[in-house]
Amino acid sequence: MSPAFSSPVLALAAAGLAMLLAWPLTRWFGRAAGWPLAALYLLGAAALVPDVAAARDGIPASYTRIPWVPGRDWTLDLLPDPMGLLFAMLALVIGAVVLAYSTAYLGEIDDDGGRLQHYGFYQLMTLFTVSMVGLVLTDSLLVLFVCWELTSLASFALIANSGRSAYGSAMRTLLVTFAGGLALLAAVVAIWLRTGTTSLSEALAHEVWATDPGFTTAMAVLVAVAAFTKSAQFPFHFWLPDAMAAITPVSAYLHAAAVVKAGIFLLMRFSPAFHDVPVWNALLVSVGMATAVMAALFALQKTDLKQLMAYSTVSQLGWIVAAIGVGTQASLAAAALHTLAHALFKSGLFMLVGVVDHEAGSRDIRRLGPLWRRMPFSFGATVLGAAAMAGIPPTLGFVSKESMLIAFGDVAGGGRAAVVALLAAAVLGAILTFLYCARIVMGAFLGLYSDRTDVSGIHEAPVRLWLPAALPAVIGLPLAFAGGVLDAPLTAIARYAGGLTSHAYEAHVELWHGVTLELGLTALILVVGALLVWQRRHIDRALDRDLLPFSGASALEALTRATVRGGRALVRPTASDSPARHAGALLATMSAFAIGVGGWALVTGAELPARVGDLDRTVDVVMLVVIVVAVAGLTAAPSRIAAVVLLSAVGIATTIQIFALGAPDVGLTQLLVEALTIIVFMLVLRRLPGTFVKPSRHRRTAAIVLGVVSGLAATAGVLAFTGRRERSPIGMYLLENGAEITGGYNVVNTILVEFRALDTFGEVSVLGVAGIAILAVLGSVRAADRDPEDEATVAYPLWTRPRTGRGGEALEDAARNTAPLRLLALGVAPVLVVVSVILLWRGHNEPGGGFIAALVASCAVALIYLARESDAPVSRPSTPVALIGGGLLIAGLTGVGGYALGAFLQPAHVHLAGQHLSSALLFDLGVFAGVLGLVMTAFNTLGTGRLRTFLEGAGTAEARRGQAEIEREQSEREEAEQ
Repeated sequence: MSPAFSSPVLALAAAGLAMLLAWPLTRWFGRAAGWPLAALYLLGAAALVPDVAAARDGIPASYTRIPWVPGRDWTLDLLPDPMGLLFAMLALVIGAVVLAYSTAYLGEIDDDGGRLQHYGFYQLMTLFTVSMVGLVLTDSLLVLFVCWELTSLASFALIANSGRSAYGSAMRTLLVTFAGGLALLAAVVAIWLRTGTTSLSEALAHEVWATDPGFTTAMAVLVAVAAFTKSAQFPFHFWLPDAMAAITPVSAYLHAAAVVKAGIFLLMRFSPAFHDVPVWNALLVSVGMATAVMAALFALQKTDLKQLMAYSTVSQLGWIVAAIGVGTQASLAAAALHTLAHALFKSGLFMLVGVVDHEAGSRDIRRLGPLWRRMPFSFGATVLGAAAMAGIPPTLGFVSKESMLIAFGDVAGGGRAAVVALLAAAVLGAILTFLYCARIVMGAFLGLYSDRTDVSGIHEAPVRLWLPAALPAVIGLPLAFAGGVLDAPLTAIARYAGGLTSHAYEAHVELWHGVTLELGLTALILVVGALLVWQRRHIDRALDRDLLPFSGASALEALTRATVRGGRALVRPTASDSPARHAGALLATMSAFAIGVGGWALVTGAELPARVGDLDRTVDVVMLVVIVVAVAGLTAAPSRIAAVVLLSAVGIATTIQIFALGAPDVGLTQLLVEALTIIVFMLVLRRLPGTFVKPSRHRRTAAIVLGVVSGLAATAGVLAFTGRRERSPIGMYLLENGAEITGGYNVVNTILVEFRALDTFGEVSVLGVAGIAILAVLGSVRAADRDPEDEATVAYPLWTRPRTGRGGEALEDAARNTAPLRLLALGVAPVLVVVSVILLWRGHNEPGGGFIAALVASCAVALIYLARESDAPVSRPSTPVALIGGGLLIAGLTGVGGYALGAFLQPAHVHLAGQHLSSALLFDLGVFAGVLGLVMTAFNTLGTGRLRTFLEGAGTAEARRGQAEIEREQSEREEAEQ
């Protein structure tokens, strides 16, 4: 069979098709969309049946490798081994039942809000299923991690989709599971680097696990922590009860059969490497059994049936984790069997609680009366599900619980004392389990915790609601009698997870094993449990108190608040709108570092290499003098305009030096940036006072000291690190081979758009974000805050704004003042546009490129703006955003297209009509659009009345609102006095 039509691919395709069709099906059928989606799930499960049969017969799993990027050795690796098949079948079959249940549970769509909630539910449920199936069937470490994180995101979104009241719970769930994701990421990267492969099966078979116990122990701890967060083990257990804010179908699927099982799967997946690691064994057994007992106690305190179910889930997961931690093949088979049993009875019980809530209007056992006569089918199914969870024969839960007790008697390490302690804890946990199972039945249907007697208005749920809910809970009964069908699959799972080549172990799933210690323990559990149920009132009174002074959710909230406070304390030194404070912190840090390095060099006697050749030239000295004079004048200039002019002199002097060094690309870029920067400076300065505010003596002294120290540090750094080595090997490589590799002779451009295109893409992204930030900040002043009488509403360019002399007359008018510039723009602007296009086209071989071309085009925009009689925007408001977004999109798509040739942003080269063309030209076009969009954004915002509105209008409006508030309060006081 073609790999594209192998069983795991078909299963993934069915789940993926369900995800793609979820939205249109919900639009057409509303809540009934669950039926066709459930059918697709069952088709996916059916596709896996041949692999299940092969695993039953002991046939090794067939490896499926599908390339998903042409020209690259990037493949989708699937390995349907027995363990992955178990979890995939659970995800698909239980998912289908839950979707069928949802068609009756979800309300009718009566408004857009309800429709959107249904859209989100089905879309996110199917997304989660795809992620879960991919997680359990993949053989790739990378895909494993990606799917792990997708399940976390889908779980978060499903909880949040349940309503605003669930937002806090969803966020706490996300924080906990993402913390586990970081632990898994560290483990995945470390395993990849150490074993040299991303294949999970190859990594687990690597010799490193036997030769490096330190590395093995570290990886075992990381994987265990990641799994604990997902499977709600102490101290991460609190997120699961907190997540009960989600609707019942979400809880039945994610928190019984899917997301919590992802943590169990991870433990079993890595068990071949860690099953005999002492730290792994001790950690899983101790944490698992402690969680089982602790959560069972918490469950006995709950009166909300869904919360009770949540804590019972945490407890049952603790049993499974402890069984995995034992590490024997028998214990791993028991863990797999209880995983199956738990998925069945717990998903059914969750849905049955939803049925009770749906019909009785409450799930609080203090408000539920004797419903067993009114809801007989729901009652019978709940009894079977609770009996399975309590381990009462002849249910599948009894078989799985007894198999775990057998496994606990064979725990490695610690001797007889460890066995006795583990069995004692297990017996205690099982007794508590019996108690909370009885609490579910007696509270939900017998009314023993409620004074309510009138239940005449309550009736059995419709068949389409109770039947899907009852099905998983009931099916465990026949499975217990036909347990032999599970022998071969469980044997295969145990052999794989146990990491042993020997096939000596054979699983036997049967109700009767004879008179054994485990049977005696089960009888003890049932007898003691029944006696304690009889004395339940004493137990309820004993547990009617807080067992801990805090909850897990409150602890996480406290940790979050402490982190926020710590972050604010760290940024407080620079938490100011003053640029001087930000620049001062950076300069002080740089100076301290330079002083430290200099001190170290003096103490150690380090010597600098000799300078290479005679690099000093006359032009350097001349430009240095110009720069020093300009900087000195800049520091003393009282006028803002004078300071800008002197600052531009520094830039122009630097530009001349760059040209003298033979770098026309860089020099032209610097020159154009200086020109545009001056214009932008002037756009801002016209809204600010003409002179600087005179600083205090203390601040002036601090600025002088910091300026001198940082200047000396920068000078020392330049002298120490410039001109003391030959060209670097990478530099020589680019000069000698760049033209042959790229087909371009402008080495600066080929570096920017080919060799280091990813850096350029990042820089363009930063420019795009800067443009959007300008729009966001200056657009933050609402229209209502703008003063219609403010001068900013009158459109005058900056150099034609009416200024009055002593007599009050206007010195100039806009039309006459801009006439020369309008005439100049008519001829120069088209030339600049043409030059811009030429620079863009030839940049690969001659000085030019997308960035320089965009700056030239921006100069044309600037000239057109300056020639206008008003300071109206130079374009529509959407044009700069379109240019920025379009530029990033073009550059990004060019990069993605490079994958076809081997790497992100790898260029393609073709010859057309005698011309050499490269895809780097498209990338340059994206750079061009992004830079031009940023400059147009600056002119549209800084060059119009919006800047004045931002600087002055908000304050004026605030003052107006404040005055109005004062007048209103005064009027209210006068009325009260009267």
